[in-house]
Amino acid sequence: MIKFTNINLSFDERILYKDFSISFIENSINFIMGESGIGKTTLIKYLKDELLTKGNKISFTFQESRLIPWKNVYKNLELVIKDKYNKNQRRKVIEEILNSMNLKGIESLFPHELSGGMKQRVSIARAILSDGDIFIMDEPFKGLDKDNKERIIKFLKDYFKEKQKTVIIITHDINEVKEFVNRYILLKGEPVEQKMLYIEEV
Repeated sequence: MIKFTNINLSFDERILYKDFSISFIENSINFIMGESGIGKTTLIKYLKDELLTKGNKISFTFQESRLIPWKNVYKNLELVIKDKYNKNQRRKVIEEILNSMNLKGIESLFPHELSGGMKQRVSIARAILSDGDIFIMDEPFKGLDKDNKERIIKFLKDYFKEKQKTVIIITHDINEVKEFVNRYILLKGEPVEQKMLYIEEV
């Protein structure tokens, strides 16, 4: 288990988390759910920073793409693997991941030329290429159409299982949880409390 204790976070005058503790199962997929505005994104940004200070390598997918606007798709992806592969290897690896994301042939496009769903898939591709020990994903399937969502979920299920990654995903969709696991952490209240729920209970 990865455990975090004594978390205290506020936003303006609101106390979001007070002496809060949360745990995640290692080498497994962990989902966080809770109503909008409760502080899910605030929490995982805190967790990311804590994990980084302890030397963990993190792959992080934000709700917004955060692609570098003056670099095309290829250059955005190349940034995270330029020290791992030679030029020919980089091209092969990028082509393969774009094909897996159903984005074949968009290497030369710039972020402003992409739809929201395409940007999201490029962001997921970038996270996979960075190959962190721990993946933290903030609503990664938001804005994806049904076919692409199904394709990406299948790819990620296989990838996370093969690589034995520890994964933390925020979602508002219980059906996304069901695609991966039978449990999720529900955040509620102010200050926030957490409870582990199992799908058969709801």
